Amino acid sequence: MFTIVFYIFSSFLSYLDCKKFLIPNNILLAMTLMLLIFGTLESKIYISSIVLSLLVLLFFIIVLLLNRTQILGGGDIKYMMVIALYLGLKPFAVFLVITGLVQTMSLVYKQLFLKRRVAPMAPAMFCSVIIVDLMIYFKIYPNLF
Repeated sequence: MFTIVFYIFSSFLSYLDCKKFLIPNNILLAMTLMLLIFGTLESKIYISSIVLSLLVLLFFIIVLLLNRTQILGGGDIKYMMVIALYLGLKPFAVFLVITGLVQTMSLVYKQLFLKRRVAPMAPAMFCSVIIVDLMIYFKIYPNLF
């Protein structure tokens, strides 16, 4: 249920971000609570995942305070915190690299072909989580470290 909850909510958030460039707080809160409940019941939530989520928040607070012209929205940051909770420490490091590549390709596509200035970030992050999950499933991931 832990993974199913994450994938259902993430699909919905990706759709909303594509259509409205919006990631609602109430959906993120419900997603977080369900992940905490099912993660605890299935023993998939660790203290390091919770600490990692808080470190992601701290990092982005510092970045936003230093650079007030940042284009990254608050919903993206909160969604990344939930992803940190879902993935855990080592897979999150791989996620950051993959999401950077996927977001860059998405932004280049939007700017070159669709002539838009911005691209939604939630779908890129969700695709990156899928890639990391597939890497773990097919045992490609452990060879990275």
